[in-house]
Amino acid sequence: MESKHTFLTKNFILLFIGNAMVFMAYNMQVPVLPLYGQKIGLDAGQIGLFVGVLMFAGLLVRFFTGQLLAYFSKKTLLLVGAGLYLLTAIAYPFFTIFGILILLRVVNGLGHGLATTYFATAAADELPLNRMGEGMGYFGVSSMLTASLAPLIAIPLAEYLSFNAFFLACVIVLSIAMVSLLFLTPHQQTHPVRKSQPLFAGFDRTFVPQFTMIFFLGLVMGGVSAYTTLFAKVLHVSGVAWFFFAAAIVGVLMRPMIGNLFDQRGAFFVVIPSIVALIISLWLLVTMHSTWQLVLAGVFYGAGDGTIFPTLQAWTLKDAGNEKRESITGVLLNCYDLGMGLGAYLLGLIVDASSYRTMFVSLLWCTVLYLGFSVLFKKRRRL
Repeated sequence: MESKHTFLTKNFILLFIGNAMVFMAYNMQVPVLPLYGQKIGLDAGQIGLFVGVLMFAGLLVRFFTGQLLAYFSKKTLLLVGAGLYLLTAIAYPFFTIFGILILLRVVNGLGHGLATTYFATAAADELPLNRMGEGMGYFGVSSMLTASLAPLIAIPLAEYLSFNAFFLACVIVLSIAMVSLLFLTPHQQTHPVRKSQPLFAGFDRTFVPQFTMIFFLGLVMGGVSAYTTLFAKVLHVSGVAWFFFAAAIVGVLMRPMIGNLFDQRGAFFVVIPSIVALIISLWLLVTMHSTWQLVLAGVFYGAGDGTIFPTLQAWTLKDAGNEKRESITGVLLNCYDLGMGLGAYLLGLIVDASSYRTMFVSLLWCTVLYLGFSVLFKKRRRL
């Protein structure tokens, strides 16, 4: 594809829609599943495991992303991933036993791992290298745009109607994703895919900065996504849906601009200011006492999370090249999911041992450490 041509092809648009719907379901579940866990009697540690085990399952399936392409097209793998998401959304309301819910989250996580890996790389296949940052920035809007709507739909459904109504909405959204994927035109393989590779074939020391930085981002995301809703509830601060809405809207507005900045100046000029925004957001959450402070925290959170993730992803995709794109992206997203899973679970143990506020203070200091690592990478000329 020539750089002067539009990258808004039929496939790119269908992938945009499918990715938007899968991430809408995901972002509908993020603030509501902790409330659901609390309703059925789970403690904070169990809620953290319930939320975080999805990430561990996604991590495992990504070890095989390169090998799977030897046998299946990306379209098939995307359909399987979205299909597993759909099946678990149907099953959740029928079970309240902790062990069964964990099993369902594992299956959900397998779908999450497939979908998040192949949506990104399939979209990258539609883009020229010199527009990778711009294209992935626009593609990222698909997840951020629906993420802005997801909490405004999900939380009122769960609080004012029922959890069954919430799960039904997830089923409808995921059905739309499945339909959009059915109309994709599969690409022919442009390079041979080896049928047998080492389990950690995607690990490359060249990408250690990206792997480390996205792990820390996942750690922050795991804590914020699992416990902000419950923390606000404990403090009797209303409007938590607007925290997620503000974060998503700011992310949507910034991503196209950030993509161009990355293409022109590099990752450092995006990542460092974005981590500072995360630190401000967490400080606002730690000192939270009103809805306006919660919403302002969402604004800074969106400015941080909404720009760091696509920048690290575009940086990795640009440097990996076509042949290693799937396996390197798989490891990158594994590091993110590992951070999210550990964050949700370990921070839940801190809540059980102390309080939500103490947990968010711990997360704040973790983010300061994250900034230190990023500056270190810059000094070593690797960022």
